[in-house]
Amino acid sequence: MGKLRLTIAFGLALVSLGAIVWCTVAARPVAGPATLKSTPAPNPWVAAAARADPDVGWARKATTEVLLTRADTDDLESVPEGRIDPRQRQVKVTVVHRLQMAHEDPLTEALRHGSGFPGTLQQVTDAAFGAVKVDGPGLAPTTRLAPILTSDTADTTATFTVTLLRQLPQEQLLEIDFNAPNAFPLIVTSRTIAVLPGEWTVLRQEGITPQREQEERLEFAVGAYPVSVTLAPDSQGFADVAVEEDFSWATALGVLTAVALAFFLLRSLGRGWWERLPNRELVVGLALAAPTLLIPLFAEEWSAIAYVILFVAVPALVLRHSGRVLPTSPPWNTRDLLIVTGLGVVVGLGMLSWSWLHGQLSGQALLAGGAVAALAAAGSAIAFSVDLGVRLVIVRLAVLSAEAAIGLLALALWLRALLDGVYPPDSTRLVLALGWAMIPIAAIAVATKQWSRGAVVGAVLVSLLVQGWPTEWLDAGSWSLAVPQPVPAIGSLPLDPIVRGVLGLLLLGFVMLVLRLRRLGGDLSAIGNPVAESTMIAVLMVLYITPSGSTTLADIDVPLPLLAITSIVAWATARWLLSGPRAVVDEPVTQEQHRQLIRAAIHRRLLLLAEQELYRFGRGRIGAGDLSMTDFEQQRTAVEAALRAHGRHPETAFATAAACTPWHNGVHAFTVSLLLSLPFTLVYGLPEGVDLTTFVFDGRYLITLPAFGFLFGYFYPRIRGTQPMTKALHLTAAALLTELSGYLSTLAEPDIGAMDKAQVVGIVVGQVMLVCIGLGLFWEWRIMHLADEPWARVRNLRSVRSLVAPTVALVLAVGTTAATSAAGQTVDRILKGEQVTMTFPR
Repeated sequence: MGKLRLTIAFGLALVSLGAIVWCTVAARPVAGPATLKSTPAPNPWVAAAARADPDVGWARKATTEVLLTRADTDDLESVPEGRIDPRQRQVKVTVVHRLQMAHEDPLTEALRHGSGFPGTLQQVTDAAFGAVKVDGPGLAPTTRLAPILTSDTADTTATFTVTLLRQLPQEQLLEIDFNAPNAFPLIVTSRTIAVLPGEWTVLRQEGITPQREQEERLEFAVGAYPVSVTLAPDSQGFADVAVEEDFSWATALGVLTAVALAFFLLRSLGRGWWERLPNRELVVGLALAAPTLLIPLFAEEWSAIAYVILFVAVPALVLRHSGRVLPTSPPWNTRDLLIVTGLGVVVGLGMLSWSWLHGQLSGQALLAGGAVAALAAAGSAIAFSVDLGVRLVIVRLAVLSAEAAIGLLALALWLRALLDGVYPPDSTRLVLALGWAMIPIAAIAVATKQWSRGAVVGAVLVSLLVQGWPTEWLDAGSWSLAVPQPVPAIGSLPLDPIVRGVLGLLLLGFVMLVLRLRRLGGDLSAIGNPVAESTMIAVLMVLYITPSGSTTLADIDVPLPLLAITSIVAWATARWLLSGPRAVVDEPVTQEQHRQLIRAAIHRRLLLLAEQELYRFGRGRIGAGDLSMTDFEQQRTAVEAALRAHGRHPETAFATAAACTPWHNGVHAFTVSLLLSLPFTLVYGLPEGVDLTTFVFDGRYLITLPAFGFLFGYFYPRIRGTQPMTKALHLTAAALLTELSGYLSTLAEPDIGAMDKAQVVGIVVGQVMLVCIGLGLFWEWRIMHLADEPWARVRNLRSVRSLVAPTVALVLAVGTTAATSAAGQTVDRILKGEQVTMTFPR
């Protein structure tokens, strides 16, 4: 009986597998979408020209006039705000094409009919006159006026006007290319072109023999071949000797920042971390995998290797590492497995629906094959497990097997569509995202020392956001047919799945640093722990790194992070805050100890005030005879004895961690600093991005100052100063120096007005002062609140002296608001920065 049951079980399993194989073999390749480069319809303009008599065709005359002028306010009115850079040159290029024809020319009638206008205007002008290309980034799309027809007794003239807007650096040359007409046969045999340079001077002519050459006009005839003209600004001079800088500050700062950051990252791990063998193996594996991720930059045809490494090998490596490091196995049970496979079936049903809708497999074949595969797999599971005798287990195994069969069928059809080259566009990104999700799942498990179902769900959601926003995933065409679309980019770096995955790894690394601070910050010893200090400095340096520009690597233009000076300054100022002289602080362990220390400090303040009053009024009362020397000495001795009884440095009670852990203090300081920074989103704007990593990167300005606040709370006893407000003033100096360092090169720019520079400095200073002084006041209140003492005992709201700091912060905040409301376009561009240009399809 046992052999018969096994035979039935294996037989049903083979039937299920056979149904899946049959569906895969029977699947037909899906017809792809119409290519974007399909053969255009016959040009009626060219067809009309071909019908003309040869003598009529030879009688046509074509002229092109190119006028260069400075773009004025009316010209730039349609340009999106923020795209115009006042430090660059805005140029308007007006191209006027004129075609003179005989009345009986068929082209005249074709123009009057206007077939396809205005959509075919570019097709008409390129066919007759050739395309005119102007170098430089465009401020706005090329515009074309409606053609103007003028007739007299002799002939008819058609005038086409084309306007181009360009933005160039002040010293850049301007190149105009006149391409050959693309009509065959030619509509005109020769063309006459005139260039009116205006504020420009013709520097180079290629393929041109001028008929008229003057300062204000260059005129030449050209046939069916391309020519080009290069112009230089009238105000641009050329040095006899080009001075090459042997030393680059950007490169030097980049190398210094990279070395410092690498040092702090290695130090943040600690010696104990490096002593464990699995950790060293992980580092070696990641070091071997990292160079392979550069393959798409050098050999695009070998990009598949990089995809396999990032989305298969690296997840397998980190899962293996977590399995060796964690003391327990994952607590997954049969219910978890059923949920996961159920979600897989939901995704699989989407693939099966795609196969049916696009004719990969007929509906009857899909239903029959899916039903046979699922039922046979369930029957096989029942036959294998019937001897267990537990009905619930048998049912679960049957359901699990059926779900696995449906998922395997969907996977097989997806692979078949992938091999045929036509597949759901976002299906590959989904598979890659699920593979990449294994990395954060394992990383969070290692960081928290446990496996968590919530972490698994969060990691999957994050991995999906790394590969695109929900609007991108749910786009109407995302699950239809692969239609070629422009790829989003950061600068010149295309955001394909592998780039997004690498950026996601960098974001994950930053999150791991923060989780390490959380783990270390659970104990008061972290305040003086060099590992925690190195981790905090590494976090600050990462937040202040600013990618900018590109470099050439093996003749390929590769965007690389030219690390900003702000990262170096953040390192220096953080070290300055934490390495200053400080008094010996007896850290309270409990809230009761903190309360006693604060009360003793308040009592000592009272005694100091009493001693001051005794000396201030004692002289007058002694001189008037109201107080004898004996009574004065008795009172002075009593006050001094009371002061000695409270210790020499009781004021250090306001420089302790208040019996709270560093992480707890850091989170409170970060939250308050973030709330104080939020109003300045009116200045910098809300973050933007095409996925999670680009969004987080664009929103770094929201957490840079709060990160300094986190440093303030985490290492509060080590911050320079003995009181919350003195510590806050030191924090203000460090944060202000770091924030302003990012604008040094811009503030030194001579083309920016002094008022704009003053507004920028006012906004930055106001923000830093408001955040830091506000944090100091909050910390003073918090220390008193934790000691169950009223805040008024240390800051008397009726005293002018006690209100100096908050008044200064309020005045600066109001001034900042006024500067913000008056900030012009230049200030807006300076504050938002121009280091990274993000482009993506609308």
